[in-house]
Amino acid sequence: MLDAFVTSSRLRITYRLNGILYWLKRLPLLRRLLPANVYDIGWLKTFALILAVFSEVAGIFLGKIFYTALLIFAPAALLFTGRGTAPASAFLHIFAVLSLLGALINNPLFENDANAYYAIFLMRMDARRYALSNYVYYLIKTATGFIVSLALARLVGRHLVPEASVSLWWILLLPLMTVTFKIIVSALNLSVFRRSGHILQGRFPWLTLSLTLVLLLVAYAFPFLRLTISPAALAILCAAAMCAALPAVCSLRHSRDYRRIYQANPYTELTHDTIQQSVQEGYQKKLVLDTGEVSRKSGCAYLNELFVKRHRKMLTRSAKRLAMVLTAAAVAAMGACAFLPSFAESVNSHMMRALPTCLFAMYMVNRGATVTELMFYNCDHSLLAYRFYRQPKVILDLFRERLKTVVRINLLPSSVIAAALPLLLLVSGGTAQPLDYAVLPVSILAMSVFFSVHYLVLYYLLQPYTAGLERKSPLYSLLSAATYLVCYAGMRIPLESSMVLFGAILIAFCMVYIAVALLLAYKLAPKTFKLRQ
Repeated sequence: MLDAFVTSSRLRITYRLNGILYWLKRLPLLRRLLPANVYDIGWLKTFALILAVFSEVAGIFLGKIFYTALLIFAPAALLFTGRGTAPASAFLHIFAVLSLLGALINNPLFENDANAYYAIFLMRMDARRYALSNYVYYLIKTATGFIVSLALARLVGRHLVPEASVSLWWILLLPLMTVTFKIIVSALNLSVFRRSGHILQGRFPWLTLSLTLVLLLVAYAFPFLRLTISPAALAILCAAAMCAALPAVCSLRHSRDYRRIYQANPYTELTHDTIQQSVQEGYQKKLVLDTGEVSRKSGCAYLNELFVKRHRKMLTRSAKRLAMVLTAAAVAAMGACAFLPSFAESVNSHMMRALPTCLFAMYMVNRGATVTELMFYNCDHSLLAYRFYRQPKVILDLFRERLKTVVRINLLPSSVIAAALPLLLLVSGGTAQPLDYAVLPVSILAMSVFFSVHYLVLYYLLQPYTAGLERKSPLYSLLSAATYLVCYAGMRIPLESSMVLFGAILIAFCMVYIAVALLLAYKLAPKTFKLRQ
């Protein structure tokens, strides 16, 4: 089994190395300096190999550290300190439930990816030895990553939030519990395949989504109701899982069905044609071709209006539904403030520090990335092949129309938030600073326009998609990821100063950014908005 693991590891590293070389060749600053055939440069291959090995090692630890910090430690420490539920108990409860969820939706034993396809079907490796050796490696990575992340969480917790720090022996027991959950679920999948010929994992998306929502509710809502798994019960659960994992290991080890499983779940190599076909089929099912209306507009304005009407199920309809949900939530919160003084006091204290959190909330509500993706898939990838569509006047005219559309779509839910926050602040007890009632809605609307401009300008300046509907711009991906990280980090800003000062700085930044971004778009978009090869 060791030789199978070594061979498959070399294949995986080579696959990743070639991907890194291709990625380096696509970077704007390097593609003109590097020769056409980067795969023949020895030192560059060595550098790419170092990056590949580093990414493998970093993937073992960084992902688990962020997972533990953001999804487990931060909620346990911030949400339940002083709320009646012990943060350490909330930590153990959330970890256990999310471990069960991970075993159900993130358990790659039977995934037929590119590496499995190359190794089993092209290189004729033994399917059982390949699957088990790589699965054992995956489990070791999972356990090791969690041991390190839990140790760091305990170390940080002892200094910052001692109430959320768990005892030392849980650092070893929790990763072992996670691994046993995954083994048991894999054995159950194997048993189901023997009887029905199908693997349950990934076969019923609606069931997966339902289980995910239920377990997330159990993980995060139950501690608010003071319903958590006690440490003693969790220790018993861990012991039971270890006992159940023993026959599961025997079942997985002696099974001869792995090749049949991979054949029943074939790997489809994605090409330009298959990607384009699948994406187009998915979007065409949601098109509204008969709009029932006649437009009086012409030119780019008519084209944009027709696009919005045909895609209203994915654009305006979803934004309207989100606005309705937010309205209902705001009305419920204001009603609770009127009848529950303790709840009103808590809401009021949060309202006074709400702006940093609103930055991430507006990022999540924003539809700019989805709208630009739809624009390319169902419009630009075809029309950019024509010369008239690449003329500067057409590009800028259509940019203006699209900017109005994106702003209108994002303002549907944003307006609800902008109206609800000052009302919540008023009914929950109010504030001594009258300007707070104006700063809150103006800041929300400024952030909404900011994100609308941000994503549309990125799309026009970088245009990340190829004619085959693949995203091939590393810079676009990096800037999108940076936007998420900045917005998430913004929630951690302690609002010690007045809301007026913070809101004024935020509004000024949005205005300056919007002006600069629009200027860049008008200057550079006629040159940069084109199909990638």
